[in-house]
Amino acid sequence: MTMLSRRHFLAGSAAALSMAPFARALAADTKTLRIGVVLPSKTGGDFVRASVNDFIGDAARWGATLADNDLGRVAQAAGIRLDLLMSTSPTVEAAIRAGERLVETGNIDAMVGGVGEGQAQVLAEIATAAKVPFFNLGESDDALRQAGCSRYVFHMEASDAMYLDALAQLAKAQGYQRWYVVSDDTPRGQALAARAAVSAQKADAEIVGSLEVRAAQSIYYDDVDTVKEASADMILILLQAFDQFSFMLQMEDAGIVTPVLSFPHTITQTRDFIAAARFRLPTLNPRHRIALWETTDPDSERQAFNEKIRAQWGEGADPTAWAAYHAVKILLETVIATESTEADAIIGHLEAPETTFELLKGPGTGFRPWDHQLRQPLYGVSVDQDAVWERMNLDSRIGIAAYEGSYPAGAVDDADPVGWLDQLGDIGEGQCA
Repeated sequence: MTMLSRRHFLAGSAAALSMAPFARALAADTKTLRIGVVLPSKTGGDFVRASVNDFIGDAARWGATLADNDLGRVAQAAGIRLDLLMSTSPTVEAAIRAGERLVETGNIDAMVGGVGEGQAQVLAEIATAAKVPFFNLGESDDALRQAGCSRYVFHMEASDAMYLDALAQLAKAQGYQRWYVVSDDTPRGQALAARAAVSAQKADAEIVGSLEVRAAQSIYYDDVDTVKEASADMILILLQAFDQFSFMLQMEDAGIVTPVLSFPHTITQTRDFIAAARFRLPTLNPRHRIALWETTDPDSERQAFNEKIRAQWGEGADPTAWAAYHAVKILLETVIATESTEADAIIGHLEAPETTFELLKGPGTGFRPWDHQLRQPLYGVSVDQDAVWERMNLDSRIGIAAYEGSYPAGAVDDADPVGWLDQLGDIGEGQCA
């Protein structure tokens, strides 16, 4: 277990003030931890957005900024200067430019980012070439953890396999035992469909039919007619985020009423996406969802984090805010534990089986040595289809969905929390090279 507790970090400034004399004594030996942060963000006024990734990019930026404010003072008290170098990446090309600039001229010790389609992959390549640890905040693709696994890349975002296993447990809790699976013809879509079969088996469910469609189509009515004939008690949609929306809209137009579960891509976990789905899909909008983080979790210490995001930015804490904050926290704890900013020392500490972190998610949260995936519980979210949505009212925005439990299902095994967490997405050993 690393040395700095959740209570210590939440206390933040008070702890730093109490340790100020100690910090001054260490001033001559102060280390600098320089973290490059590469995230999409708004490029104009409030009404101008570069892309939909700004929703999740802004949330991650808030989390990183909060970490800079909170943990910077704690770092100073421990004799470390925390320096976050922020870069904006509205596109993959911008992410490449930002990542290359940071490793070439920023003298960074680590990089944090990977929010938005394709950004984690290019930043992982840049970080690996530069031998700089990279923390992926927003890409769940299992390929990054399997054939594309790098010893320099660590994943705060849950994997496809973890999300599918959690969805399978959610389906079982809802009594859905006969699944119909819709995926697309991309390699990612085919991998999701194959892994969904494993998740179904783990949950004692049966896949009674499946359909592979072309990706990024605007018209799916012929495919929807095929789905309409399915004899299933749940339809699992594994399409890309906005293909999900188009496909389900056409399902609703066709009169399909079979309950739907959908794969939780990062953007689909935001309140804005849920609100759009509620409005356009009064029947098929999934009433139950899986998320990396849920801003209505009633736990007092998790609420303390959520309230900081609300107080400073007037928004609920979307999952990327949690991921960015705690990526910085993990890096700072690791540097304190190893007394080094060298990549080999950081990686060695993160890979050690006994290393776990206090991340507001309970015991056992640490990185699997073989795929560098963060072991962690995921959250069930229930959607209130009838709650009022007012985009300018914070309580209204948050209130359209609510925490309904965590996965793996059942109480945490205090004797073996690692084994308990590995119920989600354990894909076996294959050391990252």
